[in-house]
Amino acid sequence: MTNDKDRESILKAVKERVKQSEELQLTQMIVDAIGERRYRDLGDLVSEIEQDRGWNAAIKHLTAARRFSYTLPIGAGPNKVQVEHLKYREMVFTLLGCSGYEPINLSTEEILSRLVKAESLIHASQILQAECESLVRNQIESGECLFFNPEYAVNSISKDIADILEQAQQEAITNLVLEKHEDTINVLPLWYNEKGRQVLSQLGIKGYEIDLETFDIVISVLHQELSTTESLEVISTRTPLVPPSNSLYEILLLSIINHEIENLSEMSSMQSYYTLEFILKDALDQYEKQPSSENFRIFLSLVSIHVRVRTPESIILLEELAHSKDTRIATTAITALGNFYTESAASALVDLLCTTKNREIADTSVRAIKNVSNSCFETKYILKTATESTTCTNPGQVKRLYKEIWTKKDDYYL
Repeated sequence: MTNDKDRESILKAVKERVKQSEELQLTQMIVDAIGERRYRDLGDLVSEIEQDRGWNAAIKHLTAARRFSYTLPIGAGPNKVQVEHLKYREMVFTLLGCSGYEPINLSTEEILSRLVKAESLIHASQILQAECESLVRNQIESGECLFFNPEYAVNSISKDIADILEQAQQEAITNLVLEKHEDTINVLPLWYNEKGRQVLSQLGIKGYEIDLETFDIVISVLHQELSTTESLEVISTRTPLVPPSNSLYEILLLSIINHEIENLSEMSSMQSYYTLEFILKDALDQYEKQPSSENFRIFLSLVSIHVRVRTPESIILLEELAHSKDTRIATTAITALGNFYTESAASALVDLLCTTKNREIADTSVRAIKNVSNSCFETKYILKTATESTTCTNPGQVKRLYKEIWTKKDDYYL
């Protein structure tokens, strides 16, 4: 009798352990999708969990994902890292149909806790949408418009809110008065204006002061005349600067202003792309002027940051670098593209394989395509189209690769 009870206890413990293991695996799959910015996979996973176990189980896994780690590609940082704060937030907001509203002054954890009692993913999205619109209106009224960018919204920001944002941002920049001191302009107020912040980021401006020549470039890109003054009296009466009320975005702003690469990498926000693009191109210029091992190492580390942050814009940048005449630069970019699990990355790599006459480029492209195919099932269809091309430079490699990938088991979430 005692043995039977012991056996039952052991079996119960085993079943519980198996259940826990399955739960952990589900959470890890969500973490990996978030870390790798696989939007479609994240949506599929959450929807599948909701369908099988209900919304409560789905949001439980989504919330737990913040505490889990995922594996970074070699060279992109430590072997495993926790999901980055702003990447996690951006992925959650996109999942819930609220991209563009991320700077609201409400933590991601608080948002998810408020959605636990929702009836479904759709219902949760509706709740968050209403909450976001209310908070955004309040923040705009208080003079805060930083990082609210309808371009990132993909139709989630209503036209009404977009119009209010546009008007507030335009009024703010029209009323700006910048301090001029001899041959320099203090652009601090411009950093605290969303239109100004975007332009300064795109131009790779670092810090708070620029010379008059650079200021002219800023004005030409901004398409907006800006007032300057040397009067301390005028400066003392200007409208106070309004920093982001969400502390994460205040840190992001300061990191962008000061080109704090490590912070930008660790936060992994799409909003940091322009700064990271400029720093990478600047490092490439330095390497091309002086192709030393140290300069290449710096370039390589910056490419790795793009791989970690994984913005869609980085795919375009890396595709451009993949066509470099310098094979070392090209193969680095191709390898990096192999860690973006999207149709656009797969398409760029297949096109490269079909057009290159360089053996090393072709072989590197094949390896990168194989890696993308592990988490992007569209790769096989892109390859299939390429096998039918009459202009492909490497038809044999393309056909062999297509056959290899087509016969491989589809297991994209693991």
